[in-house]
Amino acid sequence: MWLLLVAALIAAFAHNFGEMWIRWFPRWHHGELGLYERITGGQSYYTHGPLVPLVSLLIGILLVRHTRIRVRPRRAVGLAVLILAILMHLVGSLARVNFVSGFALIGMVMGLILLVWGAEALRRLWFPVAFLLFMVPLPEVTISNFNFNLKMLAASWGVSLANMLGVTAERVGNRVLLDGDKSLVIANVCNGLRTLISLLAFGALYAYACQLRGLWRLGLFAASLGVALVSNTVRVVSLIVVADIWSVESAVGWYHDTSGILVFVLALLLMFGLERLVLWARKAVGRPAEVTPLFADVRRRRPEDDEQASRLWRAVVSPRGSVAVLLMAAAVGGAMWMNRSIPPYWNTKAAEGALPRSLDVGGTLMYSHDIDLDQQTKDILETGDCLNRVYLAPGVADMGFCIIFSRDNRKGTHPPDLCLAGAGEGILAQNDLTAKSTDGRREVPCRELIVQAGQQRQYYLYTYKCGDSYTSSFLRQQFAIFLNGLLDRNSSGALIRVSTNVVTTVEDARQRSMQLLGVAIPHLDEKLK
Repeated sequence: MWLLLVAALIAAFAHNFGEMWIRWFPRWHHGELGLYERITGGQSYYTHGPLVPLVSLLIGILLVRHTRIRVRPRRAVGLAVLILAILMHLVGSLARVNFVSGFALIGMVMGLILLVWGAEALRRLWFPVAFLLFMVPLPEVTISNFNFNLKMLAASWGVSLANMLGVTAERVGNRVLLDGDKSLVIANVCNGLRTLISLLAFGALYAYACQLRGLWRLGLFAASLGVALVSNTVRVVSLIVVADIWSVESAVGWYHDTSGILVFVLALLLMFGLERLVLWARKAVGRPAEVTPLFADVRRRRPEDDEQASRLWRAVVSPRGSVAVLLMAAAVGGAMWMNRSIPPYWNTKAAEGALPRSLDVGGTLMYSHDIDLDQQTKDILETGDCLNRVYLAPGVADMGFCIIFSRDNRKGTHPPDLCLAGAGEGILAQNDLTAKSTDGRREVPCRELIVQAGQQRQYYLYTYKCGDSYTSSFLRQQFAIFLNGLLDRNSSGALIRVSTNVVTTVEDARQRSMQLLGVAIPHLDEKLK
């Protein structure tokens, strides 16, 4: 029965585990790369993900082996939690929101523990179950602003501390300028978010096993946020110093990889130091903490405790175990049916053939050439169905046209304002407006961005395609694609973006961009389906 339950859990979440793995290691599907490059390549904030379930399993085994756990099933509550988690998983699979299914997995584990063993077992095992939260990648769109703010904070602190150490450095956006025409980019992998999430997981583990108790534990866990920021700032300072003394290549090469390990050593020392500081401070004020071994009051010491493992093992061989297996089997069937047609990566050529090579824009014939998107961007978007084209004509500023398309994958689009801000470019203004098709049959809601990139202002005009309609809202596009898929209608989606330099006025750039988009709309209606 236990084997059936474990097999059902794995089968019900097989697709989600696959998606998590790609989020943990975005370059994993590049078989031409070596194992190290496939694991370390790409921009992932969850490379610690595979370690989390292993640590949870180890802690769970130790708790079962060394603490007393009575079998007192809570059938009604366990069934309610299990059914609710299964429904949550099915909704997540239907909506293709992987982190919802990831959270549902944790709910299923809680429901099974309540149903088979009871509330006392859940109280004892709450930490290894809750710790699984750290393996579930959150949507990048939800953490992009946080990502950008951490990047800027780490860069600012790093430059300030480097100046105090005698290094001449200046921050411009996410770039650090050094003497000798050197420049160091504070990239996403160094922005603190990877360190933050990993160290929050480490902080939770440290606080769980430390000598502090009660609210002091929570305080130590909260302090791991500051520890992550401080550790990452020290890393940025060291990168700046290495780039200044030796070379940028050394800083972003061997030292970058080595310093990633040293950050966790520093974080461990800081967490240990904070714990010792709290213990010393309480002793100094005459209120010393009573340090007791972990689980001292519930350790297995009685002769009957030796039979605990067999009692726990046999607990599932009952009618409630059979009900759990049947419910899990239903979850397997539902999840497999809903995920039956989802490829892990979209690589069709619809976007590439969506527009002609030459277009008549406002009476000017514009020709074009394509610029390939880098593979890392395609890995993040999980689609290779892209068009990145430049239209140009004598006497007219170049016009960029970008399409990111997939027929059934909502993750293929991201808000351009988040990507631009994350790259360190300043957004001067953003507004909603409407572009009109040249055939006069369609009005397309759009959003414009005026961006300061160095000394040059750039103009961006973009819209989202969702099935046969358009919207200027990312959230409305995501909901429309989900609803179209639910109703078995056209569930394709695309980000369509026009860009150009502001040569004279913003109004001139706006009119040229709207003319190009208006000419393109009839072609997009025909090709992007």
